[in-house]
Amino acid sequence: MNEQAVAVENEKEIKEINPTEIMEFLNARFGARFRMWLRICAHCGLCADTCHYYLAHDKDPKMIPSYKVKHLVKLLKKKGRVDSAYLEEVYNTVYHECNMCRRCTLYCPFGIDIAMMISLLRSLLFSQGIAPEGLVKAIENYKEFGNQMAVSEEDWVETLEWCEEETAEELVGLKIPIDKKGARIMYTVNAREPMFYPQDIMEVAKIFHVAGEDWTFPSKDGWDDTNLAMFCGDAKTSKMIVENTFKRADELEVDKVAITE
Repeated sequence: MNEQAVAVENEKEIKEINPTEIMEFLNARFGARFRMWLRICAHCGLCADTCHYYLAHDKDPKMIPSYKVKHLVKLLKKKGRVDSAYLEEVYNTVYHECNMCRRCTLYCPFGIDIAMMISLLRSLLFSQGIAPEGLVKAIENYKEFGNQMAVSEEDWVETLEWCEEETAEELVGLKIPIDKKGARIMYTVNAREPMFYPQDIMEVAKIFHVAGEDWTFPSKDGWDDTNLAMFCGDAKTSKMIVENTFKRADELEVDKVAITE
């Protein structure tokens, strides 16, 4: 197994592969839209030059987007009867040969969404305990701390207070409001900002201050606007992350949610 692929819940080995489990997972998600996409692909090659992996690998035919979904076709034909070596091959394709940018879909005359099928394969791998180590760790952090960087509520609030103190020296009267009810905007950030780039928080505070904006930060889960769980198809955690943000917005009775990027 690729050194970046690890089992969920920190297991070092892939759990025993159960073909029935794989097919149950696919059948529950592989609806008419996916079946239509696989059937109508004319293998015309129009998607080839849209893929940066194809161009960066001397136009290797195996890097053509339509070729990469062969794993989905094979899993269905073999009814999930594959081994760990094959799942490793799937992993290398869906994580190292496609970043789901969807350029291929824009140029496909039939609108076939390759990225959606790659996402389905990532989700399948996740169900089998296979995902990049960094994403697995981030998911654990989301569940425990509400953000990808494992920033505690206390550290988050202290960082905001420190940012306010530092920035107020430059702009007298500047405030970084926390949990202000009824504000027009609830602002959210990438969790890397309080960890590594607090100056970004300071800069946006300056903009809001000069603009006279009515805004606030939430103190509890929901201030991290990243959703890394989405990239490995962990729908349950992805949903939780989004719900955290909307829950805070409802509690603070804000009009809008703004994100850092």
